[in-house]
Amino acid sequence: MRLADREVAIADVRRHPGRYTSLFVRARSEVGHAVCLCRTDNVVRLVIRCRSGRYHLANWPLGGHGHAPDCRWYRSPSSVSGLSDYAGAFSTTDEGTSIHLSTPLTVCGASAPRGERSKHQAGTASPVTGRRSVGLLALLHFLWESARLNVWHPQDRQRTWRTCQVLLDEQVGDCWVNGMPLKDTLWIVPAFQRHHADRVSSAWQRYLAQLTGPGRARRRGLVLGEVRAVEPTEHGVRMRLAHQRARLYASTPLMHRVRRSFPSVFSELADRDGRRQVVLCLIERSRHGYAVIADLAAMLTTDSYLPADSSHEAEMATALVAAGRAFVKPLHYNGGSVFPDFVLVDSDPDTYLEVWGVRGRKRYEARKRTKQAIYRESGRTLLEWDVRDPLPGLSR
Repeated sequence: MRLADREVAIADVRRHPGRYTSLFVRARSEVGHAVCLCRTDNVVRLVIRCRSGRYHLANWPLGGHGHAPDCRWYRSPSSVSGLSDYAGAFSTTDEGTSIHLSTPLTVCGASAPRGERSKHQAGTASPVTGRRSVGLLALLHFLWESARLNVWHPQDRQRTWRTCQVLLDEQVGDCWVNGMPLKDTLWIVPAFQRHHADRVSSAWQRYLAQLTGPGRARRRGLVLGEVRAVEPTEHGVRMRLAHQRARLYASTPLMHRVRRSFPSVFSELADRDGRRQVVLCLIERSRHGYAVIADLAAMLTTDSYLPADSSHEAEMATALVAAGRAFVKPLHYNGGSVFPDFVLVDSDPDTYLEVWGVRGRKRYEARKRTKQAIYRESGRTLLEWDVRDPLPGLSR
């Protein structure tokens, strides 16, 4: 990368950011940005931000797709991301991203205040278009996409929850949700380390304690983690999250609704082949100090935490990793745009990949024909897999 008039190694900047403070200051004041040198055919800018006196780099707004696919700043192209349907819910400035969550994070009595608006407005925001607020699933997809967890390159190693936690933490630091710092509102379950277990338990209790507000006002929180088990109790269900001792509790009607809303996540097939169930929970603190789930969104992933909309897609994602392919899994954010199931970004041009897993349903067949027609008209290279047949050849 280039800072001011010097080319420096990104790895060294990440390990020793303090050594480059003067260069960050110069680049920010004289040029206004840093330059990623991942491509020789295009200038790709990076935002320079300062958090708690320390400088760091972030993607230029809507510019992540301009990086090379193997670059750590590469992100899904806007053409294959549901984010384009929700642009009005995100306000991006030089300081970070403000998110308008449709579900209030503060409630008074049994009713919620009207539209919590973002108080963090600095600089010139990106144009406001599309839906003006996001639900929990769209927020989960935004976090996953921002952390590049829907992208795979052969140089990536096997992802663990620790990998996900680190990448998510990097993104959360520059975000606000309904006017509050996301890092204070969102609990990302820390990867378990035995020698840190007591410290993490204490941090969780402090986090939970802040959810009690003055008077009748109650502050809610968000919890992001991986489901280990959902167990029945006398009054509902108990959810155990991987890496965390503390349990979350939910009513039986809520879990019935969740299972209907996310059938691929909570099906029996989801338990096979190391597939994972990632959830973003809206929680409240009960009178007795328990974390109670008010709502949640769920996402199926592979054992490498690559998202999938079905067990067949999870099988395909695993096969693409084994074949050494570089690819993107588009995330729909619960919007209505038409996207391929996967985009192979190591071919020129990109190859779209579709997994056809449902037969005999008129709506599904009509949507399939619509997607195939769109790809033909746009001249896209299309690879298809009917799940009744063996996997197609996936090597380059």
